[in-house]
Parts: sequence; structure tokens; C-alpha cells
Amino acid sequence: MDFETLFAKRANHIKPGLERIRRSYDFLKCPAQDIPGVLVGGTNGKGSTSGFIWSLLALSGKTIGLYSSPHLVDFSERFQLSGALMNDELAQESLLRLKADLSDELFAELSFFEIATLLGFRIFEEAKAAFQVLEVGLGGRWDASNISDPLASIVVSVSRDHKEFLGNDLLGILGEKLGISRQGRPLFWGAQGEVMGEAGLDAYLNDHVQKTGVILYTRGKEFKVEGEWIRLRLPGLSPLDLELKGILKDLPDYLKNNLSLSAAFYHWFVSQGERADWPRLDEIWARFCRGEERAPITLAGRAQRVLSRTAVPRKFLIDVCHNPDGARAFVAAIKALYPQKTMPAYVSILKDKDHDTILDILRSVLHPVILFGIENERSWDLSNLAARHSDLKFYASLEEAQQASAQRADQLSEPWAICGSVAAVGYALKLMKVSPKELSLASIISGDWSPYTDKP
Repeated sequence: MDFETLFAKRANHIKPGLERIRRSYDFLKCPAQDIPGVLVGGTNGKGSTSGFIWSLLALSGKTIGLYSSPHLVDFSERFQLSGALMNDELAQESLLRLKADLSDELFAELSFFEIATLLGFRIFEEAKAAFQVLEVGLGGRWDASNISDPLASIVVSVSRDHKEFLGNDLLGILGEKLGISRQGRPLFWGAQGEVMGEAGLDAYLNDHVQKTGVILYTRGKEFKVEGEWIRLRLPGLSPLDLELKGILKDLPDYLKNNLSLSAAFYHWFVSQGERADWPRLDEIWARFCRGEERAPITLAGRAQRVLSRTAVPRKFLIDVCHNPDGARAFVAAIKALYPQKTMPAYVSILKDKDHDTILDILRSVLHPVILFGIENERSWDLSNLAARHSDLKFYASLEEAQQASAQRADQLSEPWAICGSVAAVGYALKLMKVSPKELSLASIISGDWSPYTDKP
């Protein structure tokens, strides 16, 4: 059993419903069922929000699990444990044990994501984790992670993506995302994405609250970013103001918003029941702002400034902006870093994404744009690219694209963006000889190099 055999399940095994994973989950005696957790869903921002929560919880000194997808470089990135480094060899051993413990029939019917989710539960149970942060994959209601029983749920944002599975109706997509909430438990709503302009949004959320009894906490109401501060005003809890200082001072606005979600959840969590052995948020905040601890890999590739570890180091700004909303957030981050400037870029987007709209957005700040492909069954080509983008050059690989641009010696000393799909950014990190597992929180957020700006 190897990861390639597992990856082969991705192409034709995406089916709605929790029946298959429920059968295997019950057969395995519900691994990690007794480990408290939080489910983090949404179209964009769930990776950074999950990562911030994991980082805050890890400052307790306890073992915290983080399950996420997809991975950038190594499959084992999907299963992080604070205080311990996972690698592909350990993940492979856990996968073999999981397969051996399941019947052939049960294993055969599981999808790639269902197996990965069960694997995460087993890894966290074996590590005796004190808490698990679970990032939702596709949608919410039918995602494999929803087999868990979280203390609280988070929906970061809602926009159009994966239309072939989730449709085009924004309130309908919101309904799928809200499927991770639990009756009578907190639901933290990030109030971001295309759905914010949708008529009937407030009524839809209010109806969900009435039907399920969830306790709704909304960004902009019970918690918010205000200037250089995060303001937490959760009913029944002590008010708390957290200064965005140290590595957090220059976070892009969308990451500040996602951090406020994470802070609100943490503030709620440590205030519940007998949690005296968990530090309060104001007790760990200064340490968190220094960012000396190992970073969650889910924060890598978010407007990240990377210096390649190659013989001739080069500066790159990388971002996994794989849908229009992600592209808008990346463009906003570039404008904040480089007002009134453009940046050259290598771009690769998967063929089933809205690549024309993504390129429209990116080209407002990126120039020249050079397109490249990757070795992936979902890699794009030029056959269905809109005519307005026909002027862009396309290369089969990032190496070819970089070789073709090497003649631009005047620009090679300047930063280049590499953005688009997670797979493309992960491959770029491989070429740069940068391992996401080795990065500290400070190195991801503050970056390997300082930006040039026109600011006084």
C-alpha cells in the first residue's frame, strides 16, 4: 500500500453521504471520539483559521492535532501534531495499520478523503491528543470530517467554488457549509465571501438559528478587527482586547479577520467548564505575537514571502489563490505591500476552476503573467482559455517557464509571484528547496525578505 494507490481513489470516488465512512468509523470503534474538537469550514480562509487555532492551542504545551487538506509537498502535512513532527514514513505506517484493521470490503468502498479523515482520527488517538482541529474539505454537510462531534463549528466564508458539486446558488452553498454546525452549540460565522452581497442572507442565518438552536457569534458583532486591535465581546464572557503587534502587525486584512475568528473561538473554549489547565488568551498573546513556534502548514502559501534555498537565491511571493475570492484577497495583499507597482508572476490554475475570472483579477496587479502546467490530472491547458487571455505565454512546467523568463535579467533580482493551485505552489516550494514543515510562525507571516514599498 502506497500513497499513489491511495491518490488513485481521488478521481472517481467523490460521492455525497456519510454512510460509507460511518460504517468504517463504527467498525474502528469511533477513533478520537473522546477528543474534543472544532470543525472549520468555508470556501476560503479555513486553512489559515484552522492554523491560527492550532497555534494558539499548542501554546498550552498539550498535544494538539490538526487535520487539513490538501497538502503542499508531503502527504503527511495533512496530520500535524504539536510537539512532534509527522513524516510520510509515519503516515505510511499508520495507513497500513488502518487498512489491516478494516475489512477489504470496507476499505474498498471508502474514498480518498474518507480514508484520510479516518487516518487523522487514528493518528490523533494514538498520540493521545488533548484537542483536534478539523478542517472541512468540500462543502460541509457531507464532508467526511462531519462524522465527528465538535464542541463548536466555524464557517469562515462562503463563495462559489466546486460548482459541479455545490451548485451556483450562494444561499444553497451556505446551507451546505452550515451543515457542520451542531444543535445548541456555538457557530462562529466569519461573515466573508460573495454571499455577503446576497439578498436574504440575514433571514437565512436567523432561520438556521431558530431551527437548530445554534449559538451564533458573528464577526463584526461579537468579535471584530478594529484598527490594530481584535475586540472580543462574546455574551457572558469577559471583554478582551488584543493588540495586533509583533509578527501580526502587517498581516493582510483577510488574515486579520481569520485570526479574529480563531481568537474568538479560543476565548470561548477556555471559558467553558473546567478548563483551568488551559491558559487564557491574554496570557499567551505576547508569545503568540513573537511567532517563535513551529507554524501550521495550513498558513503556508498565503501571501508568503519566500527566499529560495537554491544556489542563486530568488525572492518569491506565493499564494494558493485557487478561486476568484482567493485571487481578490491576494491582489489586496499585493496592493498593500506594493502600492502603485506591478509584479511579474508565474500562474497555474486547475482546469476545473474559473481560471478566466481568476486571471482577470490577478492581471490587475501582475505583469507580465506567465502561465505554466503541472503533472496532475486536473492541470489546465490553453484550449478553453478566454480570447482576452490569449496573449499570455504558456509553458508545460514551471521549470520551462522560469527558463524562458531568465532572459529578463533586469527583473530576476526583484520578487516574482507564484500563485494559483495548491499543487502548483507546493511544486514551486519543492523547486525552491523549501520545506513547509521547517518554518516558524514568524517566518511564514513576516516572510524571508522585506518588501519594498512606496510608503514613507
